[in-house]
Amino acid sequence: MLRTLACLSLVALAAGCAAPGDRTWYESLRQENARRQHEPGRDINREPPPPSYDAYEQERQRLNQGAPR
Repeated sequence: MLRTLACLSLVALAAGCAAPGDRTWYESLRQENARRQHEPGRDINREPPPPSYDAYEQERQRLNQGAPR
């Protein structure tokens, strides 16, 4: 019983620490890509930084509105 309670507490704690949402995922991916571009030994020609999540979401909404259903 005590072991089950301890496991449930750990699961609840882990779930509470998770960062929900698309914004968090997008921003972490964007930061990781930016970090990798500045590693030693990379080519000088660097890609432009991707848009912010807000710009990405606006473009996605614009494309969804224009798509035929």
